Amino acid sequence: MNIKLAKIIKMRVYLIVLAGIVSFAFLDAYPISILDEAKNAEAAREMLISGDYWVPKFNGELRTDKPPLHYYFMAIGFKLFGASVFGARFFSACMGLILLLATYRFAQDHMGEKVAKNTFFVLLSSFFFMQEFRLAVPDPYLITFVSLALFQFYNYYKKRKYIHLLLFYTFMSFATLSKGPVAIALPGLSVFLFLLLNGEFKRVFDFYPIMGLLCILTLTAPWFIQVHLLTDGLWTNGFFFQHNFDRFLSPMEGHGGIFLVTWGFVILGILPFSFFIPQSLRTAWQQRKNSTLLFALCIIIVFILFFSVSSTKLPNYTMPCYPFIALLLGYYIKQKQDMGIESWDLFSISLLSILAIALPIVVYFVLSQDQSLFTFKNLAFTFIPTVVGTLVGLIFFFQKKIKQLIYMLICSWGILVFIFNGFIFPSLTNTLPTTIVANKLTDKANIVVYKRMDAAFPFTFQSTFKVINTIDELRLYSGYYVLTNHPEGQSLDEQIGIKKIVDQKALFENHTSVLYYNDIQLDQ
Repeated sequence: MNIKLAKIIKMRVYLIVLAGIVSFAFLDAYPISILDEAKNAEAAREMLISGDYWVPKFNGELRTDKPPLHYYFMAIGFKLFGASVFGARFFSACMGLILLLATYRFAQDHMGEKVAKNTFFVLLSSFFFMQEFRLAVPDPYLITFVSLALFQFYNYYKKRKYIHLLLFYTFMSFATLSKGPVAIALPGLSVFLFLLLNGEFKRVFDFYPIMGLLCILTLTAPWFIQVHLLTDGLWTNGFFFQHNFDRFLSPMEGHGGIFLVTWGFVILGILPFSFFIPQSLRTAWQQRKNSTLLFALCIIIVFILFFSVSSTKLPNYTMPCYPFIALLLGYYIKQKQDMGIESWDLFSISLLSILAIALPIVVYFVLSQDQSLFTFKNLAFTFIPTVVGTLVGLIFFFQKKIKQLIYMLICSWGILVFIFNGFIFPSLTNTLPTTIVANKLTDKANIVVYKRMDAAFPFTFQSTFKVINTIDELRLYSGYYVLTNHPEGQSLDEQIGIKKIVDQKALFENHTSVLYYNDIQLDQ
């Protein structure tokens, strides 16, 4: 084995190990509690228990939010590791590992080893982005399969090997089964814009779009048709109209805002290198004759503009383009390593330093203002390593030690993945409504839900709950515990025979779970 090959193998092993640690460390150190993760994990558990792999359900009721692919992966995780937090999140973490390594390989093939390593570490240190791959939600699958599809399209564009084109359409099919038609529309628009700007739109049929559409329909249509038939069209109506068209046309669940909100999410998602995005975009446009840079730029433009005009805005919507933002940043960083810094870089590192200093102060203030979180205000000090590392990086910047600056930023911000998942989130476990309620119940307690509950209860208790909607119906369940987080359920103890056991506000959400004991007699 020659020395060059040995170095390549050593680097690959190092990157795999590092990506694996970031993806899987502390994966089950804290319970499933947030709304989306709880509903998705429970829907997968109910699918596994019932054996019905066609119709998704949450607490026994039809769930129309998303297609089924992530449920299938989670069901496999439950088969392997039990219906557990680790089982629910396992394949999300696998998607993160695959994406990191695939992005590195794509950048290496088309931009060289230095850009590839920079790109890899930009993604790895983007703690908010990497956090998405630690959740039992469909987004890790969408992000990974969309990215893999676009990588394969470009591989075919450069190499003209049909295997890449087949993989392009196959991965688009998987992405469609992850989150729906957006997985076809946005990559398609990105490819259209790339060919248009590159003066090659007349070659569009070289990519066999009709064959590709047939391939996608072959892999996806059977499930969509079957779930439509089994639910008499209810799933189709709920998913395509409510969760796609309505989300685009009007804000849902309070997730709206002006177009700048989308850019704010991008800045948050690519921290700490997001303040260098303007320079990297400008560089890519100036060097757009480099087709790899132009391809990445087109993908970024399509995804960010689309979700800027969409009425519903969420942090995860633009994430499929983050590997391509990382690629442009990786190329820009290489330029800085080769050619030195400029005035705009001082502005960027200064903003990042200000943000780093403000981070523990803001966290301390927010925790201090919330009565339920006041005792955790000292968690703000866990951000001190990030502050110190960023300020040391600022010193390296003034010393024009670009390599040391980059690695200091990577380490000081990448550590947040471990701080959040290994310390902060586990510290909050005992304040979760599910934890508080579980501590008040006996092993065989009978429970019903009044109108609504915190979505984390079914998966935490590994059970579905009967939901009742009137006091009259509640009379039929004397001797039962009553769980609710509905506004109309906050004062049930005013009814004779109902005793409040405990209440607990949800973390970072505007509802309070209340547990009652119901001793209403039928003759009252």
